[in-house]
Amino acid sequence: MSEERNRQDLAKGVLGQTEVLFQAVAHLGPAGAAIVVFPFLTQFVGASVPLLLLLCLAALSLTALSVASLAKHVPSAGGFFSYVSQGLGRRFGFFTAWSYFLYDPLIPTVSILISAGILEQVFRENLGLSVPWWASTLAMLAIVHVATYSGVKQSADLNLFFGIAESVILLALAVTVIVHQGWRGQTLVPFHFPSLGMHNLFLGFAFALLMFCGFESAAPLAEETANPTRSIPRTMILSLMLVGLLWIVTGYAMVIGLGVDHADQTLAARQNPFFELARGLWGWGWIWMVFALVNSSLAASVAGQNAGSRVIFALARASLLPHRLGRIHPKHKTPSAAITVQTALNLTVSLLLGWKLGPITALGFIGVLISIGIIVIYVLANMAVIPLYWRQYRSEWNVWRHCVVPILGTGLLGFALFYTVWPIPPKPLSIAEAFVGIWLVVGALLAIFLRGSSRTALEKAALLMYEGQKTVADQ
Repeated sequence: MSEERNRQDLAKGVLGQTEVLFQAVAHLGPAGAAIVVFPFLTQFVGASVPLLLLLCLAALSLTALSVASLAKHVPSAGGFFSYVSQGLGRRFGFFTAWSYFLYDPLIPTVSILISAGILEQVFRENLGLSVPWWASTLAMLAIVHVATYSGVKQSADLNLFFGIAESVILLALAVTVIVHQGWRGQTLVPFHFPSLGMHNLFLGFAFALLMFCGFESAAPLAEETANPTRSIPRTMILSLMLVGLLWIVTGYAMVIGLGVDHADQTLAARQNPFFELARGLWGWGWIWMVFALVNSSLAASVAGQNAGSRVIFALARASLLPHRLGRIHPKHKTPSAAITVQTALNLTVSLLLGWKLGPITALGFIGVLISIGIIVIYVLANMAVIPLYWRQYRSEWNVWRHCVVPILGTGLLGFALFYTVWPIPPKPLSIAEAFVGIWLVVGALLAIFLRGSSRTALEKAALLMYEGQKTVADQ
């Protein structure tokens, strides 16, 4: 029995603070998120992208504080499932796990598919080469699969390199643009309230969540992290602050580099603004932006696959998913079956959406799926803090940290959710909303009406993913 248990354990304590920090940084994808999402945000707020990013950073900081509070006492490969199960109960935990499948498992799709579409345009405009999006997509998904299958230490080391490289390139471009504009080219207009109104601001906020979600992605690596009760909460706050500030500086540089009066036309331009700025200031240095985009897409996808596959593994280990998905590779000590299933899922979704909608247009569709899913998960995590600390850790109770902060974070996320779903957007976004609505309703009904062995499995999941970390946390 003990031998079988050992075969099903992940590699214990092999990751340090720096490695889990860049797991979160890589998941946020500093360069890829900026290159892909910033132009998309201009249609909502025009030149006020830096203001939108600042507001989003402030709002998500509240949720990050709440999630860090949960991670302090509930480190687990089950991530949000474990957090919400311990705070709000097993049924809410199940609903969180159900909602989660709209989020991390699809990170490789949103990171790679959109980037492949941008690369197809960039190579055609700058080199006259035809590199079809589907070829780039297949190649990058294969790299992600091999990296995550081979071992968490190897993929974490890869993310360390990727995260540093893309951050340096993005910051270098931003500084070059700001210096090139000179003192007279600086302006506070990008921090003014957008003229397009409150509705567009919150709609842009909802899509900006695509960038900021991922600060918590180190949590599912708790079993493989040394001293997770300290390292994981610290990583969540630090990664969000570092990358958020980098994005604000970069967003400001993009807007003043292109001209604040033309920012609302950015999405309709023939070429991505970052490549346009890089070519204008660096000449052939635009190739560095290609490296940063590919680098960031791979890093975010590796981080997303690491996180997503370990939650699938944890749910299978607790009998909520087929036991085969809980298999550990005997040599690499990775959840090999869960990784393979996640790769197959992303391959299928990427090719279908790419052929149906086009790789770049697919961002809106995938964005709705992930935005709504992550808002629901973050709201449940915020609310889980209050009963968890009031009932189980009363000696640590702080009314601001464990009550006011979660409620404020939930309120801001609630506004974003409302403006995402109402008024109902045109197709294909309305189809995405309908799919999410049906998915969440089915999950809620299952959580309410599950009985017998299924209820036992839920209790077992919360217990295993919580108590299974005590020995690791004490090391």
